[in-house]
Amino acid sequence: MRDMTPDEIDDFLAGARICRLCMAGRDGRPYTIPLPFCWHGGALYIRLPLTGRKGQILAENDRVCFEADAFTDALDDYASVLLEGRLVPVTDADEKHRVKEVNDDKYRRLRGGHRPGHGRAKPAAEVPLRKLVVEQVGGRRKERPAEIPVPAGAAAAEGTRQPW
Repeated sequence: MRDMTPDEIDDFLAGARICRLCMAGRDGRPYTIPLPFCWHGGALYIRLPLTGRKGQILAENDRVCFEADAFTDALDDYASVLLEGRLVPVTDADEKHRVKEVNDDKYRRLRGGHRPGHGRAKPAAEVPLRKLVVEQVGGRRKERPAEIPVPAGAAAAEGTRQPW
């Protein structure tokens, strides 16, 4: 395992599709949800209405941890990135508009132009956008050593691995 450079972390987050947002309420009980996200300008953005259990927890404690990972089927090449900080609402309409454009471009690129989902036609100003104010960031990666051959059957899966 080795630490990822800041440029590698940026590239990794630009290509990752789903993150896990981890939080805990006053009782310390952990809660994790998978979400699509946008990494832009060194900040992480998520579309997140404060409803249900996540809304209750975040009203009590805005400190969160974010995790994204990618790996090959053989688990001989993998990486993960962790971010820690506070999740705050984005209220600036211009910032919301910029992030919505970057996010829409990201998922159009990753999904070959197809972007299903709810609320995509919603004006940027109405999007329940939250920003992770990053306090700590780190990434680790394990790569398959060049001298180790690809296992039989894994070569076909090589074309399906995450771009990082």
